[in-house]
Order: sequence, then structure tokens, then C-alpha cells
Amino acid sequence: MAGPKREVTPEGIERDLAVSYLSRLVILNEIAPRLGKDRTRTDLRPRIFVMGFPGTEQKADVDDLNSEQGYRRFSAHSNTVSGNEVLVLQAARRFPDVDVFGLNPGFVRTNIRANLLGSRALVAVVEWLTSFMMIEPDTYAARLVPLLVSRDLNGRSGAMFNNRAEAILPSPSASEPSYAAALMGASDRLVSRALAGRAGEGAGT
Repeated sequence: MAGPKREVTPEGIERDLAVSYLSRLVILNEIAPRLGKDRTRTDLRPRIFVMGFPGTEQKADVDDLNSEQGYRRFSAHSNTVSGNEVLVLQAARRFPDVDVFGLNPGFVRTNIRANLLGSRALVAVVEWLTSFMMIEPDTYAARLVPLLVSRDLNGRSGAMFNNRAEAILPSPSASEPSYAAALMGASDRLVSRALAGRAGEGAGT
């Protein structure tokens, strides 16, 4: 997750945005058109699950998605949360031959928040104070694995699920066409900028 100070990748992308969201956008765009093409059985559609925090109405700052004009760690992470949720809904429309789903695990007891506060001692205190809200990774896995392979998901692309494998509603903003289009446009421009920067580095070596 985003830390106290803004960090960037070699391409100049805010690190949390790059790792937690834009990388998924790039991967999904590359693999979705090819998934399932060689399957002999047509009753099992390819599935993609995007892990995020859907249904929490965390809107991205579309005009400053890369946190270049100002940086606040929670706002920066909200950019990734909203991006992943919109990505699920947009991919469900963009790739009709693949089922795409959003997963909201809630708070799982892992070290994913270790970078958030910049101090191991402070993180340990916060983790202890919020431990009542957390579930163990094995508990989450036991709940989710049956859902991942359930035939009931066939043709239900765009659905979102909480940490009990229960269907949840998407955030209202994620379903708003103009906002979703603006967010995806800003995301695509950042990806293009990063790829252009990589291409320039390769040409200079």
C-alpha cells in the first residue's frame, strides 16, 4: 500500500497505483482476448478475479491519478481501489468471452499494510487494535475457493463478492458511465506514458 511519502516506479508511476492497479489493467488487456481460445469444452468460460475493495465507494482523483499535483497516502490508495472496481465492470463489457469478477477480502491478516505508516512499531500497534476485524488467510481461502470454481458464476461477469463469498453491490460511482470512462481514459494514458518511457530507454541502450 501507499506509504507516508510518494514513491514512484522507474517509469514515473506512483508505486501503489502501478503495483495494485495499473499492472492488472495491463495484464488483463493482454491475456483476456486469448483466454480459453484452445479449450475443447465451451461450457466452462475463462474467469478472471480482481482482488480489491469493491463496494466501498472510494472514488479516484481522475484529474491527478498519479498523485503528481499532491500526495496523500489514503487518497493514493483510493485511486487503486476505484480503479480495480471500475476495471472489473469495464472488462465485463470489453471482453464478452471472459467472465471477470471483483473480490473484496476485507482485512486479512497479512503484511500488506506494512508500508502504510512507515514505522514497524506503529504498524504493529494498529494491527493489534484492528485485529478484531481481521480474518486469517486460511479462513478466507476456505470460503472463497468453492466460489472460484462454482458453475453458478458462468455468465455472471461483473459480479462482486465479499470475504464471505457473498455477492455485493458495486459502488454507485463505479457504475456511472462518465466517471468510469474518465478513469479508464486516465489509466490508459498513464500506461501509454509508462510504455513509451520503457521504449525510449530501450532505444537509448
